[in-house]
Amino acid sequence: MITAILIAALTASLAFALGARERQWLNLLSNRNDLAAAESIALSAVDLARLTLRDDMRNNQVDHLLEAWTVPVPPINVEEGKVGGRLIELQGCFNLYNLQSGGKVSSKGVVSLQRLLATRELSTLWAEPLAQAMADQVALWQTKLAEDKATNRSISKLLPVANLAELAELAGVDGEKLMALESLIVILPEATSVNVNFATPEVLMAITPGLSLKDAERLVSRRSTAHFKSAQEFVNALPESMRTSTQSGSYTVESQYFLSETNAWFGRAHSRLRVLLYRQRGNLPETVWVRRGE
Repeated sequence: MITAILIAALTASLAFALGARERQWLNLLSNRNDLAAAESIALSAVDLARLTLRDDMRNNQVDHLLEAWTVPVPPINVEEGKVGGRLIELQGCFNLYNLQSGGKVSSKGVVSLQRLLATRELSTLWAEPLAQAMADQVALWQTKLAEDKATNRSISKLLPVANLAELAELAGVDGEKLMALESLIVILPEATSVNVNFATPEVLMAITPGLSLKDAERLVSRRSTAHFKSAQEFVNALPESMRTSTQSGSYTVESQYFLSETNAWFGRAHSRLRVLLYRQRGNLPETVWVRRGE
């Protein structure tokens, strides 16, 4: 009788354990299905953002803060989930790729970065090691690109450095303090001009020799009611003493790089995607990279 009771107890324990494992497996499967569905919704939203940017360029070659695509989309219901997000223009930021030219340090870029660092009371001595680290990485990247072309392998646009923290580590500077500039700087796959319709006063001052922060703030205040329609119009709006010595080539009103930030929910899953988009006139923007969960 005791043996029978022990066998029955053992059988019950095994049945309970198997049932618990089955429930755990079903929950795991359900979570994975929910996550896959959430990511699918998020990717669909990114595709919609790409179409929006393509149509925007077809209808208008000037990008500015009053365009409809600049307005964040709050979470809206889709099928059995929700999705929301925003598009962020990136050429209003200081592009650290411009710290070098042809894999060599750009003295002009170093001086501009020094001015930008000063606005956050950071060490201007960081500019040169950051520029050297960027130049070294771009040189390695260009070598890799040449090797891939030589072997008939095509590669899309790549970032020479993944992010600001990685560049700070390579340069041997304080990465945590450098993050104070995160809203003002970006690392793109190529040298770019600054979109004067999106740039902050700090960025405009940094890239424009002789421009004071007060004058830069005046320019930003002016564009809030009437955006700049061309780079030359921006130059013409500078203090009179600077107009003849300032070249319009450093500025633009037409952007090519955008960041799509998307959040999607389905069931118990949440998917967050950050996608760098590159737009050329007349074409659907291409995806440079996708980062999940950041």
